[in-house]
Amino acid sequence: MTEFVTADPATHDALRKAVDVTVDALSAALGAPGPRTPLTTDQLAATARALDPCPPEGAPLETVLADLAGVLDGSLRLGDPRTVAHLHPAPLIAAAAGELAVGLTNQSMDAFDASPAATFVEDALVGWLACEHGLVATGSGVMTMGGTASNLLGLLLARDRAGENVRRDGLPPNDWRIVASDASHDSIRRSAALLGLGTEAVIGVETDGTGAMSLAAFDEATRDQNVIAVVGTAGTTDLGAIDPLDALADRAADRGAWFHVDAAVGSGLVLSPRQRGRLTGIERANSVTADLHKLWWQPFSASALLVPDVGVLKAVHHASVYLNRPEDEAEGQLNLVGRSLDTSRRFDALKVLIALRATGRNRLAEMIDQVLALAQYAGEAIERHPELELLTRPSTVMVAFRHRGDDETNVRIHRDLFESGRAVIGRTRIKGAVSLKLTLLNPHTTPQDVDALLDEIVSAAA
Repeated sequence: MTEFVTADPATHDALRKAVDVTVDALSAALGAPGPRTPLTTDQLAATARALDPCPPEGAPLETVLADLAGVLDGSLRLGDPRTVAHLHPAPLIAAAAGELAVGLTNQSMDAFDASPAATFVEDALVGWLACEHGLVATGSGVMTMGGTASNLLGLLLARDRAGENVRRDGLPPNDWRIVASDASHDSIRRSAALLGLGTEAVIGVETDGTGAMSLAAFDEATRDQNVIAVVGTAGTTDLGAIDPLDALADRAADRGAWFHVDAAVGSGLVLSPRQRGRLTGIERANSVTADLHKLWWQPFSASALLVPDVGVLKAVHHASVYLNRPEDEAEGQLNLVGRSLDTSRRFDALKVLIALRATGRNRLAEMIDQVLALAQYAGEAIERHPELELLTRPSTVMVAFRHRGDDETNVRIHRDLFESGRAVIGRTRIKGAVSLKLTLLNPHTTPQDVDALLDEIVSAAA
């Protein structure tokens, strides 16, 4: 039988054949022109409903993939320069190949004897990431599923530092507050709810014209408040704005509060000598969220929660007689389950390591500089269009703007481009008004591509 990869050469041949037929199917679907095939919602739903998830008898992989052609064809083509809606990059080919290695080795990151080599690889990777973000040479952390999980873990550490024996006894009566900008990710409020503090425990501070937190508004909003955590955002979702991290670190220190930086978007700037200075202050954080499936061009999922002292992660530690046995530590073993909110976890550090080593720091830095420069160009090009209005100068890779028509016109532009398959752009609301958004993550996109896309947007409004 060739159902699993073993020492038998026949299983290796079966794997090669499976990879070949999968590449053929993906090439047909993702290699087609345009950002997406213009399939209607009803067509997509019908395709999914028509599939028997588990028929009585199996079929050759070629047949299965042929049956799934409609599903693959209904996927967004992330490498197309007109797919610019979300923080959703085309992954590096080396990282996608790394996914195969992750899947086939299938290490479980909860215990040393379930992931002996993988444990030390993840530990080394998060240590390197922490160092890159300035969190001292002894910094470390843990891989997570995404920025939401990383933010939750960072704020859990803040909550548990604020009260004694919270894990054991539950929350005491409290007036604890978390401070974040009103443009911070919604996972900050969701985390407050999950941690038992409630969404109203989050003080949303007004932002300035660039979308960054206003320090004057911070000081006003936090007067006479019991602040246990200050959240600085390095790259907001709509405008890509970076809060004044160094000044927020000062304010957190003055209040004895935990300083968490949500750098899910902006973490990749540490790769670029030109850009990393924009994150000054991040090195003073108690915890940092770094999403590698954004401006590090990794496939989902790949995020990390980074800390200057891995000892603080004892807040999630739970002794288990079959996973993190105390006697194993004396033998030099490392069990990462004591750092994570999850038990079973993928070896996502492997694909990251493969991709970073295959691509190299110089090329990654160049890619960061290219997409940030492209966003600046897009902002200038929008200002040259009399029909379009730039809402603020781009801070990172997001470019927010409006057609000068009404809200209905802007909604119609977004829907028409998506349904026709001509472009996949973002849509949000900024200061209550419907706004359009380009999220430029593709370093191969040219200024000419941007010009053509803006012409398409103007045309869709006509």
